[in-house]
Amino acid sequence: MIRPSQAVLHAVLQGVLLAAVAFSTAACGSGHGRFGTPVHSAERATVAGNEVSDDAFAGAVRDLLASEPGSKERALRLQGVVSRQMTRVSDRFKSKDRDRAVNSLSGAMALVHAGELTPEMLGPHGYTALRAASDEFARRGDEGRARASYEMLSRIAPPQERADIKGHLDAISTWTRDTGGGGVMQTAGALEAAAVTRHLLEPSKEARDDAAAKTLDFIDKALAVRAARRARNTQISREEGMEAVRALETGPTVLAALYLRNADAPGALKALETPSLREITRPELVKAVEAVIEKPDSDKWLDVARMLRPPPRQGRGEEEDFGRDSDLLRIASFAAAAEAYRLDSTSPEPAAFVSAMLIDFGMGEAAPAVVADAVKAQKDPRIVGLGLALTMQAMGMALEAEEADGVRRTFNAAQPILAAADAVKKVQPSPAKVYAMMGEIEIREGRLAEARKLLDAAVAREKTGATLLSLARLDYHDGQVKNALDRLREALASEDVAKDAALRGEILLLQSDITREQGDMGAARKPLADALKDLARARSATEGDDRARVERLIARALDRFGAGPSALKALERALEAAPRDKRQSAATIGQIVGRAFVKGDLAGARDGLVRGVAAELGREDIVYYALWVKLLERQMRVPSDGSADRVLLQAADDPRWIGKVAQFGAGKVNSADLVAAARTPTQKTEALFYSAMDRKISGDAKGADDALKQVLGSPGLDLMEVALAREILSGTRAQLGGPVPEVGLP
Repeated sequence: MIRPSQAVLHAVLQGVLLAAVAFSTAACGSGHGRFGTPVHSAERATVAGNEVSDDAFAGAVRDLLASEPGSKERALRLQGVVSRQMTRVSDRFKSKDRDRAVNSLSGAMALVHAGELTPEMLGPHGYTALRAASDEFARRGDEGRARASYEMLSRIAPPQERADIKGHLDAISTWTRDTGGGGVMQTAGALEAAAVTRHLLEPSKEARDDAAAKTLDFIDKALAVRAARRARNTQISREEGMEAVRALETGPTVLAALYLRNADAPGALKALETPSLREITRPELVKAVEAVIEKPDSDKWLDVARMLRPPPRQGRGEEEDFGRDSDLLRIASFAAAAEAYRLDSTSPEPAAFVSAMLIDFGMGEAAPAVVADAVKAQKDPRIVGLGLALTMQAMGMALEAEEADGVRRTFNAAQPILAAADAVKKVQPSPAKVYAMMGEIEIREGRLAEARKLLDAAVAREKTGATLLSLARLDYHDGQVKNALDRLREALASEDVAKDAALRGEILLLQSDITREQGDMGAARKPLADALKDLARARSATEGDDRARVERLIARALDRFGAGPSALKALERALEAAPRDKRQSAATIGQIVGRAFVKGDLAGARDGLVRGVAAELGREDIVYYALWVKLLERQMRVPSDGSADRVLLQAADDPRWIGKVAQFGAGKVNSADLVAAARTPTQKTEALFYSAMDRKISGDAKGADDALKQVLGSPGLDLMEVALAREILSGTRAQLGGPVPEVGLP
């Protein structure tokens, strides 16, 4: 999967935000009225309404953030956006993507202020979303969020279920009270933490007021402990003392954050003016809140957002540990930044912060739409680069969640940013990288015509070896052999290839394979030998992920030379190079099991599967490895050792495509059922491959080969199944034979 480097994104953000303060200060005007007056009237991209489609979602979120608090426009937009997001929460729970579902629910509720939530806002899938969320939080032992989800569920559940929901709420209350700890401070702290996390998810006035009351009680008890210690040197346990310190150091900030989470500055100030809090409240926080009430403009709200970040300890360069309250400060800071954005959507810092949070909240496609105004207004390469980096991050997150349509919507929302990038020189990341990333994703999804257009657009902006390699693969798939070889030769001269030995190795390996498949074995040896020599030299200069990638390529080259044992040693070294990186482990183990599958090496395939299970690889990988083992067992008429069956049966109830694949492997559906269930181009390619293997196992060799040839012509260019089909059809012709060049490998 292609994702922008987190290090690159961090560097871009750092450079942009340093400049953003100056830009935003210059842009802001004077505030007017309780909510202030935006200095830039953001043109609406959508019509305010109760329903929002997936395609309109990015613009609808941006328009919601631009709407004035308490307005009819905000109420309409809020209902449409939250309802659509709740549908996604429900879908993500159904697809077993629990973490993303939980983050998406948190994001939906972070958009809603206290008192705004209505049953209609939860939409037609609110019930299934909240039912799943309630079960998930209860399973995690998160009593605050469990209570919040049950409270919201009770508003929309059928009458016959409300008694059961009340029973859960009563049980949560009892559990929270009884498990707080042995002392007064621990009990008060547990009640405060549960109430605070409840309000994070439940945007009701009741939840806010309960959290505020519990927080004040927590602080008051800590003040009493401190007074007793000073007056009578009263001793308390370490655990009690830690909770007292937490209450005194962070309590006032947490209390203010409960109101600022709802963009309620007056409420925050009133809470901070509680007499008992004056001596322990940060004066700068009070001043920031007072300033935003007096002059509600983008700068002042941005100051509040910054203020909510944990402050450094006095005399130390470290941040205070807000522990269980950190999530509240994060959400409150988001709400403050959202107000700063509403008042000036061209200011880079609030746009960047809000966009980054939307990505975390499972609403990444809205990130480019939110930052677009700042990109267009500032015309600064750093701001443009920020917009592109956020776009790539959002695309990567959606791809990781297997939401290809979400990736496309993100890319479409970024068109204004890409247009601005084309008009600016020396932008990093470049617009070409975004086009190339989208093109690679479309290859993965089997949409080859769309991929070619995107990759052509990337090359038109910036020729890189990586993009030329992808286009060469498309050319070869389409039977354009000369074009493919010409592109590969051009790719070898690219600047990025000179700096990346692994990329150079991939290009040379493909060049050798194409030449070999054209029947010129002699000409195929040189690029293969060059690849092996270059990769062997690169071993000493790489480590971790890069080293694992190099070793896998070395294994491929050695297999082409017919040096199977040496290839397996290279794969062992690849596993050792990045033992804790699951992505690298999955790629290496996939290569181990795949080559064993082609060679009919059941013992090797089983060993690879056992390693994959031990490494706790994701279901999206391990199910396929188990299926290959199962197919080998069937082909060789060997009784199962149970390892593949366990993996397949555990995944058979997954509602996604991977569950259907597991059902086929477990014998619950046949190959015809699998073919009928396939919907996307890649799913159809996979189903065709496994149907071919079914024919091969049943003795229909000609039918199997015919089907495998169809697999090679299918659009699933990036699939392991296509590579396996090519190897199976090539047979011994896939090897050039020895001698293996002496390159100094272990």
